Amino acid sequence: MAAPRDWLGTVEAEGIAGRQGSSGVEVVFPSDPATPAPLCPHGPTLLFVKVNQGKEEARRFYACSACRDRKECNFFQWEDEKLSGARLAAREAHNRKCQPPLSRTQCVERYLKFIELPLSQRKFCQRCQRLLLPDDWEKHQEHRVVGDISITQLKRPSQLLYPLENKKTNAQYLFADRSCQFLVDLLSTLGFTRVLCVGTPRYVI
Repeated sequence: MAAPRDWLGTVEAEGIAGRQGSSGVEVVFPSDPATPAPLCPHGPTLLFVKVNQGKEEARRFYACSACRDRKECNFFQWEDEKLSGARLAAREAHNRKCQPPLSRTQCVERYLKFIELPLSQRKFCQRCQRLLLPDDWEKHQEHRVVGDISITQLKRPSQLLYPLENKKTNAQYLFADRSCQFLVDLLSTLGFTRVLCVGTPRYVI
């Protein structure tokens, strides 16, 4: 079995061979895999390199792993760039500011309180895309609110949430019931027991 470093070398060699004459921006392995990538508001960044006619430019840079549009996330840092303590502190403060208003733990606690409510009090704000507790109703009275949210709907939240539409940031496919059933039957026939869905967060009826 090849050592990890040999395997990385093989992958890089295959990638270089496959892009002869190509131009654009590609993801590459960092010079030191043990060094953590810098963080943007969306999480760890990726290392990119510009390729012109199959040849890499000299300097490589870190950019957002989630957004392909600089208007959505303008993070940029050269791989060999040294940042001052002040800039790192400012970046950390910016990342914290961009985080969702509720943490994952708070969302779970909110959900558990929500499902304990009687059906008539389970409301969902379509404008804010949020489950509402009774204390929230007054703040959302001018918004479009859906009531009587069932447990079945909560188990299929993508039927409540609006699909994300920015193609440069969110690539999604919406499947109808018939298409989903076809895929499930096909995978079952082929003997698959686990499926990883990427870019397929929901389907439409």
